[in-house]
Order: sequence, then C-alpha cells, then structure tokens
Amino acid sequence: MSAATIASLVFFVFSLIAAAAVEYLLRAFAEEAGVNRWVLAMVPALFAMLYSLIIFQSAERKIRRLGESVSRGILVMLLTWMSFAALTSWTWCQPRDFGSCLSKTLLVSGIVGGGPMLLGALGAGILTGVLIIRRPRPRIE
Repeated sequence: MSAATIASLVFFVFSLIAAAAVEYLLRAFAEEAGVNRWVLAMVPALFAMLYSLIIFQSAERKIRRLGESVSRGILVMLLTWMSFAALTSWTWCQPRDFGSCLSKTLLVSGIVGGGPMLLGALGAGILTGVLIIRRPRPRIE
C-alpha cells in the first residue's frame, strides 16, 4: 500500500474524530443551512482525505523524520480548514457577501474547530510518519 493511501485513511479517521468533537455545532449549522448533518460531518474528513492523497504523494522516498510528516499533516489540516470554511460560506451566505462571510467563517471555524483539528493533524501526522518511516520486515517464505 502506498504512503498516500495510508495517509488518506489515517487523516480520514482523525478528521472524523475532530468533527465528532464539534458535532453539536455542526448539527446546528446543518439544520440552519438545510443540509443533512451527516453530510456536513463527512465533508472535513473527505477534504482531509483528498489533501493527504495529494500532499503525501511519494512520501516514502521524501519523509525521513517524524517532523516532516507532522508538518505535512498540519498543511493537510490547514487546507481542510480553509476549504471547509469556503464551502460553508458558499452554502450559508449570499454570493455578493462571500468575501466578508468567508473571513468571518474562517475566524469562527478556527476558534471552534481549531483545537480538535490541530490535535487531529498532530496525531495523524505522527501516526502516518511512523507507518511510513517504519520499514516492514522482509517476508521469509
């Protein structure tokens, strides 16, 4: 299995855990925006999965230390946060107010979901790094 596939699965799970930490708020927002709450909870995890597939491409050759994986993990979560804020602004706000609404959405989502997303980025980055750096033993057949 490639490093990008491993990273995408790990980031998907950690992003679901981060979304579950603020699920009460996502549920209220989903009801107000008229979107299914399960769909809204899955969107950050799917964004994280997409960005980790892109960022961890050929990581088995590039990542040699755990810090390199963690910095990539933080980049994945930053991109996920910005994409989710843009999507919620597009869903919730009028098109003429998109810029001002996006800045407010970035601020509010950063305050509310920043902690769980940062912990998710650190945890997923560490676990992905360990899984990439650790070489499996050769099979004896």
